[in-house]
Amino acid sequence: MIPVYVYDKGQCDPKKCTAKRMVRFGLAREAKTLSAIPRGALVLSPFAEKAISPADAYSARKGLVVMDLTWTNIDGFPEVRGTEERGLPYLLASNPVNWGRPMELNSAEAVLAALVILGEEKQAASFLGRFNWAPEFMRLNGNLLSDYSRAADSREVVRIQNEYLESIL
Repeated sequence: MIPVYVYDKGQCDPKKCTAKRMVRFGLAREAKTLSAIPRGALVLSPFAEKAISPADAYSARKGLVVMDLTWTNIDGFPEVRGTEERGLPYLLASNPVNWGRPMELNSAEAVLAALVILGEEKQAASFLGRFNWAPEFMRLNGNLLSDYSRAADSREVVRIQNEYLESIL
């Protein structure tokens, strides 16, 4: 099991905040400060130079971190020293706010996707009953997530992503 951490910038509606719901459901722990994030953890970042891949599974045992902030404030994405940043490959959002939009996942979608890619299917399955959009997320992205989860490393994840994008354009 991979420990999941949420750093919540408090920018979204608390009633709709998937990060707060992950903490409330016991799917994640809140990191109240950046220094509370474990050294060596993987931080999901839209600015990362490498894509998350199964090769990151060992590092993820130190922690998988999602930064909860709105897409409109993404330029304020915090930097965490002593961690590794990883980006998610191409996926479609299934949440009610961004349904069908590529790469505009909410925090719980990002963690769910990362867990599947890292090979933690059982832990990822715990999201399915907690978020009503989660089964739709898996329907929309299941094949891609399966392909990503079989990749050897970040470069192969990016290759799979690019081949998929070429096939739909």
